Amino acid sequence: MSTLPEMGTKGHEGPLAEFSALRDEIQERVKSQQHMLSLQLTLAAAVFGFAISRAGMTALLLIVPFSSYLLCGRLVAHHFGTLRVAKYIKEDLSGRVPGGLRWEHWLGERQRRRPHFLGSTLPLLLTFVGASVLALAWTTGYVFAQDGVAGFPRVGLAVLWILGLVAAGLSTMLVLQMSGRLPVRSWNQTGLS
Repeated sequence: MSTLPEMGTKGHEGPLAEFSALRDEIQERVKSQQHMLSLQLTLAAAVFGFAISRAGMTALLLIVPFSSYLLCGRLVAHHFGTLRVAKYIKEDLSGRVPGGLRWEHWLGERQRRRPHFLGSTLPLLLTFVGASVLALAWTTGYVFAQDGVAGFPRVGLAVLWILGLVAAGLSTMLVLQMSGRLPVRSWNQTGLS
């Protein structure tokens, strides 16, 4: 005895299996994004706690802008990877199944506007950029005005501080691109396609 859904999938098991695998990949990317967010919060709190609780460890805070940028970059890479997979499902894979795979189309219809600034963009800016800016602000006096820091170490700390400022700026750019508030170069231009 054959049921109607079974008859509807005859010959389309391959695209349906591919759809299932791609949806699993999207779920894994979303989980990875949550892990990056948790890791950022944990790492920033641990570094701040350690550096503040011990005398002479202020310079350790200069790690925060770099770790924030790296984790933000991975989070954003997963975001755009998810968008590429969803686009493939919608534009290529859906046409290989009678009636199409309407999930990505359905999601797109409900998410036409870019994410709300207060609901998604600002929390990411505070999590990644905010931690970096706080670390840079906390270390400014130590790096540029603290007595007792020799010339060569001071120059090294100043270079790290400036590079940390650049990393915070790049994190800002990534979050704003992810939220659709800054243009993103096409994948062909980046060489990542």
